[in-house]
Amino acid sequence: MTVQDPTQQEPRLGVDVIGFGVGEFAYLLNVFEGPARDRSVSVFRAEEMIDDVTLSTAGASSLLARDLAAVDDDGDLGVKGVAAAVATALGQATRWTEISLLTGESMDNVALLEAPGVSLMLQPRLLGTWFVFAQDPAISSAEATLRVVRQHVEQNPGGSAYLVLKTLASEQHLLIRREETSWTTGVPDFDKDEVAETAGLDDAGLLAAIEDARGEA
Repeated sequence: MTVQDPTQQEPRLGVDVIGFGVGEFAYLLNVFEGPARDRSVSVFRAEEMIDDVTLSTAGASSLLARDLAAVDDDGDLGVKGVAAAVATALGQATRWTEISLLTGESMDNVALLEAPGVSLMLQPRLLGTWFVFAQDPAISSAEATLRVVRQHVEQNPGGSAYLVLKTLASEQHLLIRREETSWTTGVPDFDKDEVAETAGLDDAGLLAAIEDARGEA
């Protein structure tokens, strides 16, 4: 399994949304090996999926049919275009941000994966499908995260968000709640079962809190 030009035809945020079935996603998780890929498997809770040979084979067949994979002269299958970008994000990421978007009745999820040369957001949908779109290259990953959270609370008054920000060496958690005219963040201390809250933040303050949780402040 190989990757052919991982940035070619990369989906564009707000313009292209690309869907992948469960078999295709399983196959893309198996393109690379190593600690980054293993972290992605953990983030997507896909331990059983990646060991299902039948599922991955069906996924490879589907990618071929959609012209997202090709067989080279040696008979080896390689993913290309958008599929190559997704495989690269899954297999070579250096940072993973799990964004849980909460309301009183429901929870939705978005995962932001950042790898060299590619940053993608993935969102689960029905029947094990995943929808993928690219982070806007004009903004930072922290700003992209803020944009997702802000859109959520605008569409769901009273909604909140819970971020889990991971690298291979670290993991940080951040709670975000919208008040009437400001944001409140919370950093949980699981050992003490406490949450250290900071209230009265504007958008710039929330962005700084996200950057701090990312280790960028």
